Amino acid sequence: MKNDRLGQMTPRPRYLQLAEDLIGEIRDGRLSVGQTLPGEFELCESYGVSRHTVREALRRLEELGLITRQRGVGTVVTASDSRESYVQKVRSPAQLMQYPPESRLMVISSGEVVADRVTARLLGCTSRTRWYRIRAIRQLRPGGAAIAWSDIYVLPEYADIVAAVGRQSTPIYELLEQRFDERVATVQVDLFAGLITADRAELLGVAAGTPSLSVVRRYTGRNKRVFEVSVSEHPAGRYTYSLELHRGWSSGEGWAAG
Repeated sequence: MKNDRLGQMTPRPRYLQLAEDLIGEIRDGRLSVGQTLPGEFELCESYGVSRHTVREALRRLEELGLITRQRGVGTVVTASDSRESYVQKVRSPAQLMQYPPESRLMVISSGEVVADRVTARLLGCTSRTRWYRIRAIRQLRPGGAAIAWSDIYVLPEYADIVAAVGRQSTPIYELLEQRFDERVATVQVDLFAGLITADRAELLGVAAGTPSLSVVRRYTGRNKRVFEVSVSEHPAGRYTYSLELHRGWSSGEGWAAG
């Protein structure tokens, strides 16, 4: 299965070249559905690439739905053609929900809280989970119109981050990555409609009962632990979320929202 294309000078990553070669062999029937692929070491030797390159290429094929990988069984071809999907490609979690770069958070209050049933359901945690909550409003400029009310929940051991909130436009998850060696692995985003409550209406400069768009973002680290949850409520007419979807194959590069 060796292919001379892998030896050519090209700016494309080697794992993509290997993935394309394997896809070609699957599509033309040289690797048929149900057939087991050679092992990683054999692929390394056949193509003259590293084990990391082989693993990344196989990961690409698995994401395209062409193969399955099981311990003790090996890598098996499960489809002869990849499935198309609509994907939104972003390069960082910040691009999932962008705010104007000149906007800032103004902290209203902060302190440790214990999640009750309603809060736990919203945050996606169990009741009585302890959090450090930062309550803030996001303004376009000091004293300017408020874009949103935000309740930001971080792990209690990260409470010191409150001192840095609002000083710059850096997202809080990035501050946590910088200061506490966290690393975002996944971001779950929920959107739902609601009404502005009386206790928030005055700070947001709207009437109680004004329609709102609420956005919940849950940031999970490499250890599968949720280390931040932000709940932002936007009065109607003050925030627009738009996205552009491209028809293609899910590639696993960058972040993808589907």
